[in-house]
Amino acid sequence: MKIIDISKTISPDMEVYPKDPVPVLTRILGLKHGDLYNVSKLQLGTHTGTHVDPPLHLFPDEMDVSEMPLEPLVGSARLIDMSGIQRPIEPGDIDKLHAEEILLMKGAQDGACLTALCAQHLVDNNIRTIGVDALSIGASDEEYKVHHTLLHAGIVIIEGLELCDVEAGKYFLICLPLKIANGDGGPARAILISDRYPALAEYQH
Repeated sequence: MKIIDISKTISPDMEVYPKDPVPVLTRILGLKHGDLYNVSKLQLGTHTGTHVDPPLHLFPDEMDVSEMPLEPLVGSARLIDMSGIQRPIEPGDIDKLHAEEILLMKGAQDGACLTALCAQHLVDNNIRTIGVDALSIGASDEEYKVHHTLLHAGIVIIEGLELCDVEAGKYFLICLPLKIANGDGGPARAILISDRYPALAEYQH
């Protein structure tokens, strides 16, 4: 079984969204200093690297990341390559959509983020999860509207995926955000497994 890690590595020199805190890892106890073990303190934003956006990201008193059901983050997924577009994605740029689909888009980090019209197109086609390889799913001038449209409709958003070396196709996705009480976002470890793997063939939603 081949597991493809599509998570960004958390480090102090990683790219972060403007105004988000840079990750800081501080060694509190260390073997090199005579302690019996290593223990460190990690400081990072809730939207650092690969992460999931819950409704609380935009809507007060709505579901936080610890309350989100995990079903939309585990299951058959389709990865499409948008890297040749290098501009905001419009509805006509996407192949036929399937209801309840987990859709992953490669190329958003090159500019192929969603327009508000494309976000509504996903809502109209009952997409349940959308993931991109940019730190924000929305085109720069429509970020808020894109997020609002998707989260209001109950679509799960995954941002900051590492997809540059992954070929387009069908996979099995597992993306588990940290269970943070009152979390407006959740850093996550995300992996893809070939959907041809027999043990996963019967797991469908």
